[in-house]
Amino acid sequence: MKYFLGAIAVLFMSTSVMAQPAPLEELPHIHAIATSKSLPGRFYLATHEGLFLASDDGTAERVSAVKSDFMSMTVLPGGKGLLAGGHETPEKNLGVMKSVDGGMMWEKIGDGADGPTDFHVLAASIGNPDRIYGFARELQVSNDGGATWAVVGPPPSELFGLAVSSQNPDVLYAATRGGLMRSDDGGQNWKLAAPADNPATMVHVSDSGKVRAFVYGVGLVEAREPDLNWKTVNGNFNDRYLWDMAVDSSDANRLYALADTGALMTSPDGGINWTGLEGSKLQTSDNIAAGKVIYEDNCQACHGVDGVGEKPGEPEARDEYGFVAPALNNDAHGWHHTDRQLVETILEGSARNERMIAWKEFLAADDARQVVAYMKSLWNFRSLACQGPKHMACMR
Repeated sequence: MKYFLGAIAVLFMSTSVMAQPAPLEELPHIHAIATSKSLPGRFYLATHEGLFLASDDGTAERVSAVKSDFMSMTVLPGGKGLLAGGHETPEKNLGVMKSVDGGMMWEKIGDGADGPTDFHVLAASIGNPDRIYGFARELQVSNDGGATWAVVGPPPSELFGLAVSSQNPDVLYAATRGGLMRSDDGGQNWKLAAPADNPATMVHVSDSGKVRAFVYGVGLVEAREPDLNWKTVNGNFNDRYLWDMAVDSSDANRLYALADTGALMTSPDGGINWTGLEGSKLQTSDNIAAGKVIYEDNCQACHGVDGVGEKPGEPEARDEYGFVAPALNNDAHGWHHTDRQLVETILEGSARNERMIAWKEFLAADDARQVVAYMKSLWNFRSLACQGPKHMACMR
């Protein structure tokens, strides 16, 4: 059997391929996210350099040696494997790749309708794993699991995401610049599916028939098939939005999402509350409450109540050292740093400001992590989605 490595060749899996887990912020650009029923608490990431498997502890590891640009990915129902699309180089498209061993080895199973296609979106029918929809320049459909394809036609508007109904493989939902659209005939005809025609950036359908979508200017909305009585789950995303979503296989309320910044976000309650995946396990009510007590006893005298800073509203304020204690909420630069950097500053102090002493003589590392958990509870979605290295792009 032929497998893919660069050109179509044999790909041998060895123990050296599985690298040590790396922090999520070190991953290459992420295009898509998906979960598998066999991997609770973990999720696949299709990236600019191949497939990774991430954990809810904020780390990920490369699954195989394939480092092509996986622009799209879908998990086939019934444990039938993974499909991916994209390109090996900007001039050489992948067509449709399939893995039946969790992403370690890949076989090219089809080209798409117009020769090797650079599929930017792939979506599998929940009820019929042989029905696959894909989008590159046009919407295409396969009825044999991805081996052969036919062109359906152009999408209703610029298309960002696609999902297949849990009840009928002919029913499609499309997240487009013209809004969230629905087709009842396999993509030939479309109509508005949500009450607002604002751009929709992502759509996801769960096995249970719950449809979730992000509508810009509205927020995260959801409805249940077939009636589609929409409600807004969360409208507080500031100027950010969700680009893709997956549901944990062991907890229908645990959501994983890719923000437009490239940050991975998670919600424990179906999308009502969100935090960045980095350090998400520390964002428990107990840790936040404990961190607030430590903060009030040790940090509040300088950084202010609720992290408003030493002189809120005076961004140019200085003291004899040249600094005032900055705000730790959304107003200053606390969210410019990773969790590890924040913990290190608490424990080791700041080289830039001698007033920020090293607290390691007074606080344990777990105390510092709880303080960070409390700090992050003060941040809005924008700060969480822009945390760390992503903050520069968010300031443009």
